[in-house]
Amino acid sequence: MGNPSGHSPWSSPVVIVAIGTGVLVVVAGVLAALLFIPRSEDTATTAATSVSSAATATTTVTATPTPTTTTTEPPVTQPPLTTPRQYPTIAGADAQGFVDGPRCNVAADPAVVIGQTTRSRVVICRVGAAGGLYYKGVADGGAIEIDFPTSAGDTYYATNGAVTYVVSPRDLLITRGGSVVADEPMIAYWSAGGVR
Repeated sequence: MGNPSGHSPWSSPVVIVAIGTGVLVVVAGVLAALLFIPRSEDTATTAATSVSSAATATTTVTATPTPTTTTTEPPVTQPPLTTPRQYPTIAGADAQGFVDGPRCNVAADPAVVIGQTTRSRVVICRVGAAGGLYYKGVADGGAIEIDFPTSAGDTYYATNGAVTYVVSPRDLLITRGGSVVADEPMIAYWSAGGVR
């Protein structure tokens, strides 16, 4: 059945207002989306260039990108690197000497030399990682400790008064006032390579 008044239903003021309102809602939605969508610096620069070229020759448009805030974590402190401790190849010994003595005085003091004869056991230790040396020896139930032994090549000299203990890969030589008291061949010997 046709429209009795002969007017198009699209020309009604209610329909026109509804269409206009719909168009405004769509335009407002597009504008809101453009305003709230994050833009990179390239997009901001492109927009600035477009606006600048569309403006008159005397108008300059400058777009300043929004500064970004960067959160930095505090640096992680790494423990200092340490050289791995060398372990001896002598039975009953570890990195500090013989398990049942003689041994270096504290855990931080590594053994530099460990030697064993049929009568004696000796250990030369370093104080910490780079300190001075000290000598420890046991024989026949007696023990001795001597500070600051010296070295020449692979031979170490620990002097206590008139007595000198000479430790080498070959033997433990003990002298008193220049006379040999004992010359004991090494049956087991270990040295931390290159440590003097």
